[in-house]
Amino acid sequence: MLVGGEGMPERSPGHVEGQPIGQAGGRSAARRLFSFVVVLAGVVAIAGVGAWWWLRASTPSVEVSMAVPDAPRLTATRPGQTVYRIDATRSSVTYEVEEILAGKSNTARGSTSGVAGDILVDRADPSASQLGEVVINVEQLTSDQSLRDDRIRHDFLESSEYPLAHLRASRIDGLPAQISEGVRYPLRIEADLEVKGVSKPIVLDAEAGIEGDDVVVNARTTVQLADWGIGPISLGPLVRTGREATLIIEVRAVDEARGLPYQPGTGANGRFAELVMGSDPSFAATVQPILERNCATCHNPGKAGESAWRLDTAADVARHADSIDKVVESRYMPPWPASPVGVPLMHERRLSDAEIGAIARWARAGGPLDVDPSTPIRPPADDLEQTFSIRHDQVLTPPEPYQGSTGLTNDYRCFAYDPQVQERTWVTGFEFLPDQLPVVHHALVFKASASLRSQVEALDAADAGAGWHCFFGTAGPGGEQSPTGRTSGSELIAGWVPGQRPNKLPEGSGIKLAPGDFFVVQVHYHFAHEAPPDRSRLALEMQTGGALDEIVTNTYLAPAEIPCRPGERAPLCDRNAAIDELTRQFGPAASAIPDGLIMLCRRSLAELAVLDADGVARSGCDHRVVTPGEIVGVLGHEHQIGRTFRMTLNPGTPDEKVLLDIPSWDFNWQLVYRPRDRIDLKPTDVVRVECSWDRDLITSPVPRYVTWAEGTEDEMCYSTISVRVRRGG
Repeated sequence: MLVGGEGMPERSPGHVEGQPIGQAGGRSAARRLFSFVVVLAGVVAIAGVGAWWWLRASTPSVEVSMAVPDAPRLTATRPGQTVYRIDATRSSVTYEVEEILAGKSNTARGSTSGVAGDILVDRADPSASQLGEVVINVEQLTSDQSLRDDRIRHDFLESSEYPLAHLRASRIDGLPAQISEGVRYPLRIEADLEVKGVSKPIVLDAEAGIEGDDVVVNARTTVQLADWGIGPISLGPLVRTGREATLIIEVRAVDEARGLPYQPGTGANGRFAELVMGSDPSFAATVQPILERNCATCHNPGKAGESAWRLDTAADVARHADSIDKVVESRYMPPWPASPVGVPLMHERRLSDAEIGAIARWARAGGPLDVDPSTPIRPPADDLEQTFSIRHDQVLTPPEPYQGSTGLTNDYRCFAYDPQVQERTWVTGFEFLPDQLPVVHHALVFKASASLRSQVEALDAADAGAGWHCFFGTAGPGGEQSPTGRTSGSELIAGWVPGQRPNKLPEGSGIKLAPGDFFVVQVHYHFAHEAPPDRSRLALEMQTGGALDEIVTNTYLAPAEIPCRPGERAPLCDRNAAIDELTRQFGPAASAIPDGLIMLCRRSLAELAVLDADGVARSGCDHRVVTPGEIVGVLGHEHQIGRTFRMTLNPGTPDEKVLLDIPSWDFNWQLVYRPRDRIDLKPTDVVRVECSWDRDLITSPVPRYVTWAEGTEDEMCYSTISVRVRRGG
């Protein structure tokens, strides 16, 4: 059913500025490339945008119980046998994993002392000795970075649901014929390790012995993170991990007859720094204003970034001082991937070296507070809310909520909204109003012509529940698509991501609607932990009649050809086999696009399908300007193994301008940037798009040739330029 609108002539404050995407013109790219592309286009990180930690991280700090877990007990059954019980106060389980943090390699370590279990020693027959089930509280794993711990607990170990890991030994080789006190014996222990309810076999290299009243066991093994669905972890350019982790188990166990010492819980993670007065830098005078200007708007309670990191009081800052230091020093936060190499951009969110230095000195001093810990951290009052608000001339609301399911984690759903336009109308502003922010990942707004009305109504009626499944374009599964992936009769005009302000188009400009035109909104739901019913809305600011400058968006593409490394052998390392697989997944258009882009850009496969010594592939393409006009927004897009992006106007000429340079690509922060100074495109101008990709960022254990395609695990080199076409040329 097409959703109608209700007139609501009111103003509504926004949260993060978004620039218009405009009407699609020229060539459009493959459809699902939009699913993380222009949707993120609305986010121009301007004044009022704060840090949003690891996009949709949903990593709230939680109170972690530090109690020692219970484990099954062993029982001595004959003389000479003694049961020793693990002493958690002198035992630990540690992980070590390679971590590339802000481009620098280091070893991340986390440990837990929440370890329980029994060891049965049979002095009469050492071969009958046993290692009982060892229970490990992984929720207590603590490293030197509290936000790392929160993220691992919530999204990778899911330790709120699976707090305990279980190690069950099945075989021990190397037990001596006779046990001598003070001697450590090398052992090989075969066991099953259960994490998150998944059990996999492992082999531990260990040494064990009796020392005084204790049994000592030290063991280690290397495991593949993917075996338990834990990793490898890749979070854009900020952090990624290796595929393997080393587990180190160090336990001391005491005779159960002697009893264990008192093992108190240690309380919640972290502690507040002591209050100090006159420290340099002062939290109140220096650090707090930086956070209020750059972080509070997004991370305050009720804002989009709350689920990643809740910034409410000074205590919240002190608790995570170590992690705040890392993300600002690496310039991962506030989110502004564009470098200063390009033209000056509006609303730049880049901390100065002095601001970063002040935060670093404060954090390394222990995060001291010279204010009460309960002091609120709030953004300064300004006029941005009014500047970027729009009239709600119509608010389009679905007649019923959409009920998704955690069985489909990434759910793409389309909904039709009818503004019931009877005469020529201009849309001068958009605001997508999400209902269930924790699960609404992003949204795309398409303008659909009246010719699609019957098709959309049929799709809606054929799919149970509100809307219809539309992973590949607005036409739904099997719908007729153009060779570039766009449904005939529909145009992408706007996008939304959490934290975005309304899309306020430049004064005197708009997007034109003809009688009968309507909207299709594609919503990407991410049902990782819950699936509440959602009833998101679309608000429009509109003008009937008159003449405005038209906003037009053109697409500029380059090929994506990333071969396997020399020596890698797998069926899908063959390009033809990889493209055949894409055809099976996405239809015939998917097989035409890679070769079509090579021809369009007058390149050759031989020059593109090359890796350098670091496993990096590069591509580029020159285009004539499609639509002349004043630039009002530029966007770059790659997928998860993107490394760099650059868009250059008139390269190699005296008029050369780098419109956008992103030296460290981040899939999570794909923003539309607006030049600070006026730049007009002429028909003779050339736009060059350049991308690179890094095979080290691929997380799949099975190698394959990567080329242009719809899936997030595939790649693209995609860009748009939105221009304002002024009346009269």
